[in-house]
Amino acid sequence: MPVLTDNGHSEEESDELVELLRRMLAQLQPGPERLATDWPNLTMQQLRVLRILYAEGPTRVSVLARRLRVSTPTVTGILDRLVRQRLAYRTDDPRDRRVVLNALTPEGEEVIASLHPLEEDRLRAAVATLDPATRRALANSLTSLLEGMTART
Repeated sequence: MPVLTDNGHSEEESDELVELLRRMLAQLQPGPERLATDWPNLTMQQLRVLRILYAEGPTRVSVLARRLRVSTPTVTGILDRLVRQRLAYRTDDPRDRRVVLNALTPEGEEVIASLHPLEEDRLRAAVATLDPATRRALANSLTSLLEGMTART
């Protein structure tokens, strides 16, 4: 008998959906060789920091450290290098001047933005094959999923 989650779905169904989404995202992301070619002066950790700042906006060092599962001095070193490369900058939190936030410069935004559309044509072609009802259902499902993810962060 399948084990049901809190929302009445089986764990097997959830696991299957997670695996499908993971595989879909892997198809849309550039491989490490592409990243190394396009951005040879950036480490994977630096790219991870840039992605977090791109997705979440100005962020504290402590939050970045938690997300990366590293120490705050490690994140500070990563940020120091990104600031020297003019991909990130530090600014005061307007709500609390004692807090320093880290944000992307326009050049940093360009780095991350350039990574996202690499497979956009492929995704558009795949979506174009879906009938209108399937597209609406997919849009509704992805919207719900994103809302659920946003509510937990």
